[in-house]
Amino acid sequence: MRMLRHPLVVGAALVGASALLAAEALTWMDSRRGYPHHPIVALDGDDVVLVLGFRSSRRGGVNAVQRWRTRIAVRSVPDPTAATFVFSGAAVRGGRSEAAVMADYAVDRLGVPRERVVLEEQAETTWQNIDFALPLLRRARTIRIASNTAHARRARRYLAAQAPELVGRLATTRDFMLFELGALRIALVAYDLGAGRVAARRPEVAESVSSRR
Repeated sequence: MRMLRHPLVVGAALVGASALLAAEALTWMDSRRGYPHHPIVALDGDDVVLVLGFRSSRRGGVNAVQRWRTRIAVRSVPDPTAATFVFSGAAVRGGRSEAAVMADYAVDRLGVPRERVVLEEQAETTWQNIDFALPLLRRARTIRIASNTAHARRARRYLAAQAPELVGRLATTRDFMLFELGALRIALVAYDLGAGRVAARRPEVAESVSSRR
């Protein structure tokens, strides 16, 4: 019996490692897609980071996914004190909007100046995140979209559908760091694949990669 256990354990470990490496590779590829081949930097305006919302905790507080998306936003710009951060997300759960909850974390814990924060508190879907933020994005010098990797890629696709003239202003976002999530990456990629198929059919009602409902 002991002789059987060892190869089973080794086999399971190899399967798990292979799945993790595949998930990391898929995520890395997603992190590089949807950007312009020839970026355009506008002469005027701010470097704008659109931070996509995620449902808050049951008590309305900041949760791990919201903190992660906010950290992605902040680490993606050379100088967080000079960029404009647009937090987008309605009050889907709890009394406060997702945008407000995430913005407070950015200001209180990550050092983003309050005056560099703009709230968009009506969006309930990814399509709406882009749609409702367009007036601000049109005035941007560069545009970054911050979320987990596949979700951000889908949002870039929605930007191309709604305002193709702005795609040239997209700048890269640091939403992928190797082995940042450990084994959770596998589960997230699996969910992303399903969410992407749903979004492809009905992008105008597509939820975030981790549904707020």
